[in-house]
Amino acid sequence: MQKPAKSFVVVEGLDGAGTTTQTEKLHDYFTRKGVDSFPTREPTGGPVGKFIRQALSRDVFPSADGAAWIPGERELALLFAADRLEHSRDINARRDGGSLVLCDRYIFSSMAYQTLDPSISAEWVREINRGCAVPDVTFFLSVSAAECLRRISSRDEKATIYEKLELLEQINDNYDRLAAYYEDCFGPLVKIDGSKPADEVHALMVETLHKRFDF
Repeated sequence: MQKPAKSFVVVEGLDGAGTTTQTEKLHDYFTRKGVDSFPTREPTGGPVGKFIRQALSRDVFPSADGAAWIPGERELALLFAADRLEHSRDINARRDGGSLVLCDRYIFSSMAYQTLDPSISAEWVREINRGCAVPDVTFFLSVSAAECLRRISSRDEKATIYEKLELLEQINDNYDRLAAYYEDCFGPLVKIDGSKPADEVHALMVETLHKRFDF
C-alpha cells in the first residue's frame, strides 16, 4: 500500500522497551535518506507535559508539609489527554506540511497504563482523547517486564511511579488485552520483538515502513 511521505508513526511499549532508542534511530535513518522527519514524544516538553513528568517522578509538592503529590490514573489520563490535544495540533501541522512525524508513545500508552485502575475503561480513554491526531501506523515493542526493569535499573535516572515489576507486568498484560481494540480505533498495530538487538529491531521497523509508505 502506497501513501504520501507525510505520515504519523508511533512507537509504543513498556518503560525500558526501547521506544526512545527506536524513535531516534528512525529519525536518523530517514534524515539520511532525505526524508523530512520530526521526532517527538509524550509527555511533551510543553507546560502540561512537563507537569506530568514531574508528577511521575514524584517531583510535585503541593502541600505545606512538602509531601509529594502522587496522581491517580484518572487524573493522569486527563492530563495526558490535555497534553495530547495540544501536541496533536503540532503533529497535524507537520504532517500536513509533508513531514514524517515519529512519536515516542501516544494513546496506546494511556490505555495500557491508566487502565491499571479497574474503574477506567479503554473506551473512556478513547473518549477523552477524541479529536487527537490518529497515527498511520503504531509499532509495539514487545519486551518482558523483567527485561524492561533490568534496562531501567541501569539508567542514571530518577525512578517513576511505574517502575516496579508487578506494575510493569500488569501494564504489559493491558497492552496485550487491548491490542485489538486499539487497532480497531486507531489503525494498524505492528508488534515487534523488542528483546532483539536494537539494530535488528530498527531494521524490522524500517522494512515495515517501506512496505507501507512511499519513502
